Amino acid sequence: MMKKLLCIVAALCLCAAVASAEAERFTLRFDEGFALSLPNGWVSYPAGEGPIRYALGAGDGTRYLYILIQPTQVDSFDAMRAAIEANVDCQSTSLLELNGREFAAFITPTLNASGCATFRDGQLITFLFT
Repeated sequence: MMKKLLCIVAALCLCAAVASAEAERFTLRFDEGFALSLPNGWVSYPAGEGPIRYALGAGDGTRYLYILIQPTQVDSFDAMRAAIEANVDCQSTSLLELNGREFAAFITPTLNASGCATFRDGQLITFLFT
């Protein structure tokens, strides 16, 4: 009986921990019609001019996420992926699917970053993580 009670208590603690972890996130919605779930404490920084549309980061300055949105001459996802693979700064490209959309994942050692990109409405949307 005691083991059963301990298992029930452990299961309840696990459920509480999962619920607590979910509560420590927030959803940030963007003008372009997508949203990201981010940890509490992340902040946004001015992005300035150029292709970087959004700059987000951990409040302690240890991690950053840059969202680049720019027009592109490529006309398909496959062409975009081929361009990424041809870039000498990109390594380890692979395919990802996030919320039903295909992304090409990559690593850029020269920037000490990883990222993923997709093609949407004539634009290249890139998420770059440092």
